[in-house]
Amino acid sequence: MLGYRLTDEPKRGYSFTAHMLRTWQLIGAVLTLWLVGCARRQHADVPPQTPYHYPLNSPGGKFTTLPPAVQNTIRAEMGAEPIRDIRKAPGPVYKVFYENERLPPLLIAPDGSVLNADLSVAVPAAQEDIGPYAKGDASALKPGDLPPNVMKVAQERAPNTEIALIKKEKAGGRDVFVISFKDPIQYPTLRIADDGTVLSEPQK
Repeated sequence: MLGYRLTDEPKRGYSFTAHMLRTWQLIGAVLTLWLVGCARRQHADVPPQTPYHYPLNSPGGKFTTLPPAVQNTIRAEMGAEPIRDIRKAPGPVYKVFYENERLPPLLIAPDGSVLNADLSVAVPAAQEDIGPYAKGDASALKPGDLPPNVMKVAQERAPNTEIALIKKEKAGGRDVFVISFKDPIQYPTLRIADDGTVLSEPQK
């Protein structure tokens, strides 16, 4: 009996140790799989990185859509001054905001004329930027030639298009400005007296 007990106890101890070893191995494997799954899930939640972060409506993108005459005026007035934003207001009037906030917004008419805050012309556009002059129409006027009250009425009546042609004629002893637009279907020709009176309402 004594010999049996001496030889049987080591077998029981060995069996218990092996069982615990297998148990910890199983626990370790499960933990490893769980950690790998968490790492993969966390990696999947991270969006792919790209070096391109500029918004599609950045100042550079807006600048390329401006009329050539407006682009030329921006270059002539401010050179390489960094631009913060470009907005198109009714008229239309292009407002250029600079990174240097001490500089007031630059207001530009579609023909490239620099405008004052009251939308009167501060610096007329160069003649070569005006379509009618390029076609040899000597009787055509530039938007900068319009009296301020006539320009204001034209901008109010046709806020979302550009002027295509301006001519001046006499009617009742006063100057009348005949203004045609680049979108004649939406904005028919206007006849405006020098005091800002619309002489004939366009028929749409």
